[in-house]
Amino acid sequence: MVDGTGHDFSVDWWAVGVLIYEMLIGVTPFFNRNKQVLMSKIRHSKVVFPDRAHYQIEYSDELVSIVSGLLRKDRQTRMGTAGGSDEIISHPWFKDIDKEKLLRKEIPAPWIPEKTGDLANSNYFNVKSGEELAETIIPSANLKAIRQNQDQFNGFQQKTDSYRNNK
Repeated sequence: MVDGTGHDFSVDWWAVGVLIYEMLIGVTPFFNRNKQVLMSKIRHSKVVFPDRAHYQIEYSDELVSIVSGLLRKDRQTRMGTAGGSDEIISHPWFKDIDKEKLLRKEIPAPWIPEKTGDLANSNYFNVKSGEELAETIIPSANLKAIRQNQDQFNGFQQKTDSYRNNK
């Protein structure tokens, strides 16, 4: 996906690995503020876990195993590609989860964020400065071009669904 050569469902397992890493370690596995360096790290770098003692962070060898398996560069050998969700859920990192209760949605969430009436509440997110968000803002010239050509995509979803159903 990063190379722009297309992708398949195995990228979803990659995303699961990134999410697990980020939720438990606190940063993305290939973090870098420079987009080009970030892309290079995604393509070429090995996943590195922070030193447990130095950063006073606890994580298991099972975590290292599952994240490393999900973040294999070769999508053919990536965990989940051949065995699907059964391969993932049978990993030792999930050993303490009652899979039947999980499927029946009987396991309570370990933490539920406090609800407020304010839809713009950002208490649980890092608030970034405008400078850090610059790459996510579409320049007005590009936005104008997007809006001028937007009608070309009218009915795209219906056409895609129709194509898939007739395949």
